[in-house]
Amino acid sequence: MEKKKRSTKRVAKIAQIKTVKKANEKAKEVGSFITTYKTPILVVSGVFLGLYLIKKTRQGISEALQEESEHITADLPINATRATITIVQARQFAQQLLDAFNHREPLYGTDEKTVEKVFLQLQNAEDFKLVYTAFALKKYNGWNSPPVSILRYLDTYEPRNLVYWLKSEIKPSDGKVYEIVKARVESAGWIF
Repeated sequence: MEKKKRSTKRVAKIAQIKTVKKANEKAKEVGSFITTYKTPILVVSGVFLGLYLIKKTRQGISEALQEESEHITADLPINATRATITIVQARQFAQQLLDAFNHREPLYGTDEKTVEKVFLQLQNAEDFKLVYTAFALKKYNGWNSPPVSILRYLDTYEPRNLVYWLKSEIKPSDGKVYEIVKARVESAGWIF
């Protein structure tokens, strides 16, 4: 029995020594690899770290600059009997607005004429509420939605409602369209 215990201890010690040797060999291999390729490893690591930091910084800045009213939604009981448009029309208007915000020709920017045409067809607050509901939340970063280029991985695209989009895209300097949009949005209970 004593011999068996000693031989078991020897086998365990030999196995432990072999394991330590293998671990040392692997560590040397990894060390050699890192030494050989340290510059590419550092560059790739730096790029990924830089992209991550840029993304987090943009998110932080975006959150810091948000107005509290952006997250407040008006109480949306819609009185369908007062609405002058149908749900199908509301969906079409919501899509037209998104397309107008994403206008690209001849330059990127909002197509204010289309926004004005849509808002001239919204006769009351109930119409706006229907379009607001149909618009739902669309990813917004100030350029295009939905994001399609490779840059979408570097940017923050927060889901935003129609009022946020309108506040971001239509400014007092836009003149008549701003007044029309402001009047309709405020009639539905939002501050514009």
